[in-house]
Amino acid sequence: MKVSKSWLKELVELKISIDEVEKLLPLRTIGTKEITENFIELDMKGYNRADLLSMRGVAREVAAITDSEIKFTEVPHKDYVWVEQSLPELKVEVEDDKLCPIYCVAKIEGLKVGGSPKDWVKKLEDCGIRSINNIADLTNLMMLEYGQTMHSFDAAKVADETMIVRLAKEGEQFETLDGKNRILTSEDLLITDPKGILSLSGIMGGKDSEITEDTDSILLEVAIFDPVSIRKTGQRLGLHSEASKRIQHGLTRKGLFQALDAAIKMYQDLGGKLTALTIVGETEDQIKKVPLTLEKTNSLIGVDLSKTEVEDFLKKLNFEMEEVEEGRWVVTPPYYRLDIEIEEDLIEETARMYGYEKIPAKELAEELPEKIDQSLFDLIYNTKKSLVDLGLTEIQSYSFYSTKVLGALGFDESNKENIIRVANPISSETEYLREFIWPNLVEVIEKNLKQGYGDIAIFEVGKVYLPPSTSLRGSDSDRGNLPIESYRLAIALMNSSDNPVKELNTIFSLGANLFHPPGVQVEKGGLMKELKTLFHPTRFATVKLADKVIGGLAEVHPRLLNHFGIDKKVAILEISIERPN
Repeated sequence: MKVSKSWLKELVELKISIDEVEKLLPLRTIGTKEITENFIELDMKGYNRADLLSMRGVAREVAAITDSEIKFTEVPHKDYVWVEQSLPELKVEVEDDKLCPIYCVAKIEGLKVGGSPKDWVKKLEDCGIRSINNIADLTNLMMLEYGQTMHSFDAAKVADETMIVRLAKEGEQFETLDGKNRILTSEDLLITDPKGILSLSGIMGGKDSEITEDTDSILLEVAIFDPVSIRKTGQRLGLHSEASKRIQHGLTRKGLFQALDAAIKMYQDLGGKLTALTIVGETEDQIKKVPLTLEKTNSLIGVDLSKTEVEDFLKKLNFEMEEVEEGRWVVTPPYYRLDIEIEEDLIEETARMYGYEKIPAKELAEELPEKIDQSLFDLIYNTKKSLVDLGLTEIQSYSFYSTKVLGALGFDESNKENIIRVANPISSETEYLREFIWPNLVEVIEKNLKQGYGDIAIFEVGKVYLPPSTSLRGSDSDRGNLPIESYRLAIALMNSSDNPVKELNTIFSLGANLFHPPGVQVEKGGLMKELKTLFHPTRFATVKLADKVIGGLAEVHPRLLNHFGIDKKVAILEISIERPN
């Protein structure tokens, strides 16, 4: 959100300089991305402050943190321009009120399209929006000032002056204002008339109904759309706008009517006349009541605030405070603060108004918790660093066996019970947890070969998952049916040599004592019957530590490599990584 400095001064009677406001904003409200002579750009990333996407919202915030006064007032319902008028209604159809809880359309006649006044153009440019014409610029000004999106259609181009809010049909096509043809799905929300599509709801209008020099009557749309629906459509189409940004953060009905009233009055100032109005949907915002206690406020902030201080801070932000007993309130947030849901939200508001930088550091009164044993993670870090120093590349594969790996390892429906199956897998590729890492490294080698790589030396440190019955740690009855998780190191080497196992053994010997306790030995050993289809019958060795087998080193069997289209020899090593004693 780019905040026009000159516009902000129109809305707030500042008691401090704009330079001081710039310094105070990150301390009390929100960080800034860029500051220029004309604007302050707020860093909205990670914030759910919908109110800060409007000039009035920013003005309220600046007034609160600077003890200044706002210059604008909110028009009461009785003074809305349409209240005392008996206006005909336009036909509006809303197929799903969850996707569009409120939809308003006003017909305004007698307009003349032209350039916008200089002050309009400056406000728009300061806020990062280019001027188009007075009709379109006015809707953008309202969006910037009130945070409420709106769109103007050429009334002459809307068939039967009928507005329909519906979901698209699968494969339906629509040309947006940017001249691109969009292929839609059944999840995309549209505004249409009986003959065709007028706009992608809350995102972008269409070429066929845009304002032109010949436009003299408009249908002004002001609505609230489902944020999730708008976000999904925008992401799928790669189409994002200032309007969709505000819809996704949340809009309010009161803000909608304030903006609609202001827009109609400004169109009247341009010579227009309100001749019809339709409002469909629920017109009242839900009022939230949030409990707050002084005790919890001071406990979480770490300071001793008085009851009066808490009330003053929140009232500056326009929260209504009802004290139900000493030190306890029921708080009603202002209608535009959609982010306030629980007591902790109110405490955060109190803390920032007090000033985070004012909260003193205190020693913990209780005993310090025991230091977490990080020795295993230190070992993993040192292992990775040592292998990278030896010239290997770290990779990270999924904790599952792909269907290709399962087939290469010889798993079928008759023996899949020997590996752990996920109860609700998201796909067939994430159905079975891996019991070894090295098969995934072979699959990575296949993908690298397809990209044209030659010699490959890779490793991964990660977890494997074994059924409880396969554990070598003794009884696991206290774990129930939970799988046994353990960390492993796996290395895979593929080059043009005739015996990559020998080279891998050399690499391992160079690094073993750097990332494993002294005493690791590699010994030739006989293959178990189950492994004869996986590894070369004579190029196999066991890795031991203190006479305990912790893994193996082997050349992968050509029959297994054929599954991956690999015609070179591949050596693998896999060992367990245990927490150091």
